[in-house]
Amino acid sequence: QGNANISLISSKALLEGPLPKILGMKGSWMVAGRRTYFDYVFNALLKGDGSDDEYSDGEKSGANESRSGDDFQFPYYFYDYQIKVNIDLNQDHRLTYSRFYGDDVLDFNYSERTERYNILDDYYEDYESTFGINWPWGNHTNSLTWRWLFSPKLVFRTFVANSRYRFHFDMTVSETGTWRSGNENGNYQDEFNFDFFDIIDDNTIETELSWHGIPNHQLMAGVQLKQVDYDLGMEFEFSNLDTTFYLNPLQMQDTTVENSIFFQDKWDISPKLALQLGGRTTKYSLHDTIYFDPRFGLKYLLRQDLSLKLSLGRYHQFLTIANSEDETWRIVDFWLGLPADRPATFADHAILGIEYLAPTDWIFRAETYYKHFENLITLKQGELFTENEDQLQLTPFNEFYDTRAYAYGLEFLIKKTAGRLRGWIGYTFAEVKKHIEKHGWYNPIYDRTHTLNVVGDFSIVENLHFSTALQASSGQPHTPALGRFQQWTAQHDPYLPSWNFYPGFLVGDKNSERLPSYFRLDIGLKQKKVFFSFPYERYFQLVNVTNHVNALTYQYQNRINRLTQETMGVQRAAVPMFPFFLTFGIRAEF
Repeated sequence: QGNANISLISSKALLEGPLPKILGMKGSWMVAGRRTYFDYVFNALLKGDGSDDEYSDGEKSGANESRSGDDFQFPYYFYDYQIKVNIDLNQDHRLTYSRFYGDDVLDFNYSERTERYNILDDYYEDYESTFGINWPWGNHTNSLTWRWLFSPKLVFRTFVANSRYRFHFDMTVSETGTWRSGNENGNYQDEFNFDFFDIIDDNTIETELSWHGIPNHQLMAGVQLKQVDYDLGMEFEFSNLDTTFYLNPLQMQDTTVENSIFFQDKWDISPKLALQLGGRTTKYSLHDTIYFDPRFGLKYLLRQDLSLKLSLGRYHQFLTIANSEDETWRIVDFWLGLPADRPATFADHAILGIEYLAPTDWIFRAETYYKHFENLITLKQGELFTENEDQLQLTPFNEFYDTRAYAYGLEFLIKKTAGRLRGWIGYTFAEVKKHIEKHGWYNPIYDRTHTLNVVGDFSIVENLHFSTALQASSGQPHTPALGRFQQWTAQHDPYLPSWNFYPGFLVGDKNSERLPSYFRLDIGLKQKKVFFSFPYERYFQLVNVTNHVNALTYQYQNRINRLTQETMGVQRAAVPMFPFFLTFGIRAEF
């Protein structure tokens, strides 16, 4: 059996069933996958026969030029799939295999051929320019779990797992051509390649046991061995017919091992009070210290339908983010293992919450939290090349700022789980601060002070439902551009002196402004039907009904007086997220 969902921009499907019985063993399997195909829809709508342009600057110079290039192709798609197999060897032993593979892919290629000639100068040139980006990023995981019911009170669980995170940005720019001038001719070929990659390969084996042999106690303990291989790098290569120039400004490769022992006891002290006590010790291969993380949890029933929860804990992490401190928006994170000369990153968490289960299918929940982070690192962002005594000097990216941070907030949730009207309302107030020596304390780009989410589903009649989803939040912080400057450099060549300039921005304080508030309202309608005893559901959805322009980031350019051509300053424009659009589809079960 299974189900499928086909819409205007994506499809997904799931199949599952039992395994055939062999030697008394039984089991089940599941396969699921999805893919966006907005790229195919967009390209079909804009399909053309290429573009051709011809240019001539008149009879005086005798120059002519013609160009032909590729049609624009929508460059992005996403896909993933999952596989899961359960095998019951007997009533006490079960094996479970699980696999996940998913990638986002940005694949853009463009080529243009240019032919130019000048009759008066007897010059002819024919060349092709290409530009390409291949940028996949994603994860894949494989795991095998063995569960052993040793007795009704003792359960063993062992699993081995491998996961790989891959980010690989590959850009190529090239130009190849031939020329003829009078009786002379020749050819040329220039190519520039830029690679930026981050690959993390994680291999883990873990064994844990759960024991319920002591009244009012649920004990759990285990050991874990984890080996992680890191490869973070950046490469430049320029080549022509005579020369190849290669540069590797960032290369961080390492292998780390983490050995951990953990334990936990969930203790029901009374019908109203339960404690959860635990801890984790970890030995990191690049450090001599053994780290201990205590954990504490409490749940107290004020009434049968009203409970109070408290959670405290310390969490060490040896995988860290190395993003630039000057980033304006983030698609992916750059991960690396914690270097040997850096102290271990840790966070202290404190969470206090209250929950009320109403007798009429309502849930009310409120939580407040505080989190403190130490020994974080931030990648220093500087100029890749600097000039020192007329020599070009490489500045590598392997230096970091010491960073610390804290976050606190308050969250509310109201949820209705049954009836003609279902849904939930969530609100979060949050404050996040980071500190580095260069900027002091500032709000990072993912800080949002207020966030509101409303999701609802209303049954109009038995098989017809109206749905809505509303998201609203404060804008993310950004560093404003206040002006523009030009940095001049001189080439003191006695035969061919020259001056060059490089533009740059004068900026304000770090993340001292915020993007406009985010707002998006989606509505939808779905209807359940039956076709020859097969149930299916048809639906349509309006995305961003108000067509609110939600800014992803800003682009800047000079503001110029069109009459005098005088530069008046800097102007900016928002790079928008999803506009208003309609999608529809069918969900079917079989």
